[in-house]
Amino acid sequence: MSAEGSSTITVMIASDRQALLLAWMARLMGEPGIELHAESPTDPARLGYSIEQKSPAVLLLDKAMLDRLVGESIQTIRALFENTRVLLLWDELCDGLVVDVLRYRFHGFLLTSWLPEVGLKSIRAVSRGELWLSRTALANAIADLLPASPAIVEAKPLHSARSSTTLTHREQQIVELLRFGCTNKEIANQLGVMEDTVKKHLQSVFSKLGVHRRALVALRPHPAASSRI
Repeated sequence: MSAEGSSTITVMIASDRQALLLAWMARLMGEPGIELHAESPTDPARLGYSIEQKSPAVLLLDKAMLDRLVGESIQTIRALFENTRVLLLWDELCDGLVVDVLRYRFHGFLLTSWLPEVGLKSIRAVSRGELWLSRTALANAIADLLPASPAIVEAKPLHSARSSTTLTHREQQIVELLRFGCTNKEIANQLGVMEDTVKKHLQSVFSKLGVHRRALVALRPHPAASSRI
C-alpha cells in the first residue's frame, strides 16, 4: 500500500449550525483514511483552544463562524490556523467566500450542496498541500481585491465585443466542476444528469472555446454565460 493510501487525515468541523454539523459528521464518519474528531467546536471564542488541543490536519470552518470572530485582526485569525489546512464551508458560492479564502490564506472552500465524494476529494487534496479553488473563482476574487487600472477597464469592452459566443448556464456549471478536477461521472452525479449529457455539454464547450481536450479548458478564459440552459 502506498504512503498516501495508508496515512490518516484528521478532520475537525467548526460550526454552531447543528444541522450542518451533523450532516458533515455523518458524511465523513467511517470514511477510510479519515479520522473525525468526536467533538467539534461550536463557539467561536473557543475555536483557537480546540484547534490547539486537537491539532487537526484539515478544518472545515463554517463561514458563519468566521464572520462572528468580530474584533479579531487578520493576523490573529491566521495565527489560529497556522498548522492546519482550512476549507471554508458555506451554503452558496459568492464573491465574499473566495475573498475570505485569500484574505486569511485558507486553502479552499466547500459548498454544503456538494456531494460527499467531492467533499472527500477536496479534503484529501488540501491535506496534500494543494489548493481547492477553481481558476475562475480565484480570478474573480483577485479582480475584486485589486483596483482595476484604466487600461484594463478600457480594454474590457473591446474583448467583450469580439466574444460573441457564450456558454450556457449548464455549461458553466460543468466547466467549474471540471476545473476542480471532477470526472464526468462526478459531474453527472453533482448536477443530477446522465454522464452522456455531460459529455455532450463538454463537446459544445470544446467547440466554443476552440480546444479539444478537457485539460485545456482550465487554461482558457471562457466567455460569459448566457441565460439559456
